[in-house]
Amino acid sequence: MHDEGELLIFESAFNGRDVEIGLYNDSTDSLAEASTYSDITSEPDGSDYSPQTVTDPDVSANGGDTEVTLGEISFDVGNAASTVDYVYVRDASSGDLVFTNELPQEYDLDSVDIIDLTNVGLQYE
Repeated sequence: MHDEGELLIFESAFNGRDVEIGLYNDSTDSLAEASTYSDITSEPDGSDYSPQTVTDPDVSANGGDTEVTLGEISFDVGNAASTVDYVYVRDASSGDLVFTNELPQEYDLDSVDIIDLTNVGLQYE
């Protein structure tokens, strides 16, 4: 696909939309290409935790790649008791799972109260 085509498709998919970003453990759920949000069983269980919403994610071209940038995201996981190693991104209206990304490390939620993530997004070459 040509760079302009990539940009056009990603702009159509993300511009003007709300997406939800959440945490899960892919070592437990082992999501595959055909997986849906309902396949995620390891989302943190704490009452303080909730997925975060980003409105109108930034889509841009960068050196031949198309990037979707969701910005800095914080999760309150103070009373959760599990581990997470991935984030998911789903459409806030339909609930459709859009993509998942591996976190820079696995987090043991018994030992952290807040997870601050920067550079959440997607890069397509």
